[in-house]
Amino acid sequence: MTRIDHPDFLFRRAALAAGLLAGIAMILQPAPANAAEGDFLKGETVHFLVGYSPGGGYDTYARMLAPHFEKRTGATVVVENKPGGGGTTALNQLFRAKPDGLTMQMLNGESAIIAQLTKQPGVAYDMSKVSMYGRVLEEPHFMIVNPKLPNSLKEIIASGKKIKFSAGSRTDNLGDYAAVTCEALKMNCQIITGYKGSKEAALAVMNGEADALTISESSAINYSEGGRTKMVVTIGRKRSPERPNIPTVYEMFQLSPEGKWWFDFRLGIKAIGRSVVGTPGIPQDRLQYLQKVWRQILTDPAVIAEGAKTKHDVEYESPDKLNIRGLLESLPAEKLKEVNEVILKKFS
Repeated sequence: MTRIDHPDFLFRRAALAAGLLAGIAMILQPAPANAAEGDFLKGETVHFLVGYSPGGGYDTYARMLAPHFEKRTGATVVVENKPGGGGTTALNQLFRAKPDGLTMQMLNGESAIIAQLTKQPGVAYDMSKVSMYGRVLEEPHFMIVNPKLPNSLKEIIASGKKIKFSAGSRTDNLGDYAAVTCEALKMNCQIITGYKGSKEAALAVMNGEADALTISESSAINYSEGGRTKMVVTIGRKRSPERPNIPTVYEMFQLSPEGKWWFDFRLGIKAIGRSVVGTPGIPQDRLQYLQKVWRQILTDPAVIAEGAKTKHDVEYESPDKLNIRGLLESLPAEKLKEVNEVILKKFS
């Protein structure tokens, strides 16, 4: 028997202890797969597409968020403005890109879905296949009216007056919201298109060329300052914390089942909001990593505070809560036909 003070025994005991320590160290180290997580982005150039001109809301969000993506991934982000077709040009380019995670888009999800549902010219994408990274913001919508009109939408409707809505096109969020609102409330409406953007459409309401406009909260607040227009109803299921005194359409009206369907349908699309998306077919490991990165960015208190300073709020929603495929597939053919009729043709 070897004595415990024998050199051979002491050597074996030291070797065993060293082996145990090495094993523990290996267990405590991150798995190799995790260590390499995100390596496909390090040192690479990521193209961040924006479907609108520089200076707008989507462009501002992209340029605000890009440095945070660079910091977390080691990639270089290039924001590329690709205006055209209400965001269609950029989204088509995204769908043509390689599914490698190196191209993404700051997306107007509402316009993209409406354009697909109404088969707008140039649409070469399928939103049910897009890689969703996360929603940046879902902004409430309001109806604003010329200040000479009554303060209550109920009074406006009761007057029997034909309400003229201003919009850029029938599918630009201004036009389709107006059509859905008019259909749901059985209003006497006319939708006037051709305005270059929300600013021009709002000016038409201010000067009396048009009567009303359905528009996002930030714009509605801006255009109603100084009494230039009036905010008369929230087009949503709950009141906005920014304007808690303005009731929702669900509160103001005893909606018929059909009327409720129209608002539910449009608000379901609104839930997609401003989102960050990638090309279809990204490998699952890369997709999960990108979703994790965007979750970290969009829930970072510093990022949220940065956005709040310039009134570019960040309210993250996870991809699993944004079921675009289910939204598109749940619409029966007959209902889709009716949606196209109302949005594209009615109230001319």
